[in-house]
Amino acid sequence: MMQFQGWVERAAGADGVPVFVGLNAPFDWSFINYYFHYLLKSNPFGFAALDIKALYMGATESSWAGTRSSQMAAWLHPKSEGNHEALDDAQYPVELFRLIRAIRPFQQR
Repeated sequence: MMQFQGWVERAAGADGVPVFVGLNAPFDWSFINYYFHYLLKSNPFGFAALDIKALYMGATESSWAGTRSSQMAAWLHPKSEGNHEALDDAQYPVELFRLIRAIRPFQQR
């Protein structure tokens, strides 16, 4: 977890704010949060997460039932897929996230 925390801090940079992004982020974040607090007494992501499923809902006006990864894939046409291999399963939601962001570019404020 110390290595993970170091990576998060390096990736965010000195002026950045780490954001936990996940496909069903509330589920994944709860495990990450538990182990950061259990082992290091703090979580570099704080108490928030950005959920890819919710982002997809907003970007496509989908129903919650339409946010299963297979339904997102049918609409977004990612090149990768989740196949229960650790690296692939980590990269797949990143691709979905990028494809969703491309639907409606977000303005920085």
